[in-house]
Amino acid sequence: PGVAIAEEDLVAVRMPPRFVPAGAFLTPEHVIGQRPRERVLANDLLRAERLANPESGQGLNAIIPRDMRAISVEIADGAALSGHLQPGNYVDVLVTVEGLADAAGVHAESRTATLIQTVFVLAVNEDAHRARADSGSGQGRPTVTFLVEPEQAEQIAHAERTGELRLSLRSDLDRSIFESHGVNADDVLGRKKEEKRTRGPRRTAPAPVIPVVPDLKQDCIVIVEGERRRVECTPTP
Repeated sequence: PGVAIAEEDLVAVRMPPRFVPAGAFLTPEHVIGQRPRERVLANDLLRAERLANPESGQGLNAIIPRDMRAISVEIADGAALSGHLQPGNYVDVLVTVEGLADAAGVHAESRTATLIQTVFVLAVNEDAHRARADSGSGQGRPTVTFLVEPEQAEQIAHAERTGELRLSLRSDLDRSIFESHGVNADDVLGRKKEEKRTRGPRRTAPAPVIPVVPDLKQDCIVIVEGERRRVECTPTP
């Protein structure tokens, strides 16, 4: 998205007029130089609705919706999914932040959390690829451009400055949002769970059972039959 279409990007095909959809371009001249609003795959048919309005500007600003922002960040090669990330993908942005020191100078553990979920990728690595090709050095960090809300742009900018960003690739069909509390070293190594298993659950002594004896008034007599004795009681009315 947002990258100008060049002549070498196009292939002309013949098809019966009845199969040509509305809005399809009939000559390359009408397409060259225009910028797609969305990801275009190989052999996709270009239609006017898939291209940005030329009056909206040049570059990515032509495809940014109202009230949205584009922000670019530099990410290490491995953190950028080793070249598998493409414009039009959706990712989650993760950040690892070092723990701050308290008043006593003791540093808390670093923590990793999902910062923003389901982020649309506008562009990938364009500037880095050009820099490598021009210099021939192969150096340069991948640059990824996201489409986000203004508040999310602030979060990403702050996280890039104070922590380390990584990306987690999503399926294009998965837009679900999950609840994230983040993890630290104890969570990763299972130390807290192991501590709970070692201590075991706290047991509470059962409450004593006190038998309840009904307070009944009775008249009892002793009956002697030879060497046998027995007691008979009857409730007093």
